Amino acid sequence: MICAILGRGRHAALAEEWKAAGEAGVELAEIRVDCLRREPDLKRVLRERPTAMVFTVRRGVDGGLWRGPEEKRQRLIREAIVAGVDFVDVEMDVAREIRRFGKTQRIVSYHNLKQTPPDLLEIAQQCEEMDADVVKIACRAHSLAEAMKILQVASKMETPTIAIAMGEIGSFTRVLGAKYGAPFTYANFNVDRSFAPGMYRFDELKRDYFYDEINAETEVYAVIGDPIGHSLSPPIHNAAFRSLGQNKVMVPILMPGERLKASLDDVAWLGIKGYSITIPHKQAALALLTQADGAVDRTSACNTMIVKDDGSKVGYNTDYRAAMDSLEAAYGGPLEGGVSPLMGKSVVILGAGGVARPIGFGMVRRGAVVTLCNRNDEKATKLAEELSCRSTSWSMRASMVPDIVINCTPVGMHPNVDDTPMPPAGFRPGMVVMDTVYHPENTMFLKLARERECKTVSGVDMFIRQAALQSQLYTGQEPPVELMRDVVRRKLGPIRS
Repeated sequence: MICAILGRGRHAALAEEWKAAGEAGVELAEIRVDCLRREPDLKRVLRERPTAMVFTVRRGVDGGLWRGPEEKRQRLIREAIVAGVDFVDVEMDVAREIRRFGKTQRIVSYHNLKQTPPDLLEIAQQCEEMDADVVKIACRAHSLAEAMKILQVASKMETPTIAIAMGEIGSFTRVLGAKYGAPFTYANFNVDRSFAPGMYRFDELKRDYFYDEINAETEVYAVIGDPIGHSLSPPIHNAAFRSLGQNKVMVPILMPGERLKASLDDVAWLGIKGYSITIPHKQAALALLTQADGAVDRTSACNTMIVKDDGSKVGYNTDYRAAMDSLEAAYGGPLEGGVSPLMGKSVVILGAGGVARPIGFGMVRRGAVVTLCNRNDEKATKLAEELSCRSTSWSMRASMVPDIVINCTPVGMHPNVDDTPMPPAGFRPGMVVMDTVYHPENTMFLKLARERECKTVSGVDMFIRQAALQSQLYTGQEPPVELMRDVVRRKLGPIRS
């Protein structure tokens, strides 16, 4: 179950939001009385209850807004218990002072906004001994190892436990808690308000992660990178998993650059079956593979990794095929005799990283005349030597007159949507211009190209093609391509332009 957090400054606004939550399908809501700016009127708050509720008056030290006397706060909690609310949240340091009464269930909680203490399991067990129906542990995680430590606590408890690693690096614990017995997870309901770092919105957990369908048998997949918050891989793959009737879930996991192997070791306990690999790990992943397909060997980049039952890791590159298919489609597809329409075309590739490598290789292999340019000239020269193509300085990128320009940098990616890797002078009528950035779909790079009468290929097309290839590897079934496309359109709808 997903518990939507509701907290407003006025009683009337709280009542309206609670009603809206019930109409949106929320079954359980945490009512944050500490957010009320005036004296809490419990009769007014509890008059109508559109959903089941968790009654909470959170102190400032625990991340809340309550600034009144502690005695008064505890009195409010006791009055809510007498009124028969479904759950009350009581912190472990006051849990023994607030006794059970009636049918109200007790969530005994521990919050640490600064760190993850070394004795976390002992703390959780102490909460359990305080007449808890549910134990809640929420700590700030500063590393993947700490996030995993928090999630593992839930698996070791007899009492149902909600174990949350706060912060972006621990956001996956808010999804995977369901696999380890959490009775519910917390989510923001109002899109304009977040109650904790790394917390998802109610609609995201419902529609993108199918949270209520996750159980102990659910297989885990992950998209890994740094940054990772922008990734559309979880919603698109989770929709495909459910459409195909497969009990799997994909979560985003932030793995800092230069720490790929250590990060994978940190999350080994999860038994992750497959990875979608993004910036900056596509080349670093090569050293970890037991086996690789031909595209990985040729491009020296891996964007997909399958973990076999014996622990061996098989790498694939679906970016390569997806990019080539997208560009060839812009020219109407392969020519007679299977000849690529890219043959003989002059191509400028912006970037020299894990995205540029497979695309550059594919273009060279199809007979295109490729020139690489990158902000770091040495990096462009090195990759050009490896691909047997040309390179030029970044300052020269707008002075060339190629048939095709491809952006393989992250410039223009959300939230920096006004940035572009190519100035307006670099576009000329008739060019084919492709952006590998897909979030947003309509990047400034593509806008400038269309204004100058270029034919454009969005990163969304390439993304869907490569994701469909990944889905087939993850599931062994034909991917629901149109469904995956619909999910991307839904997710990108608010920021398409």
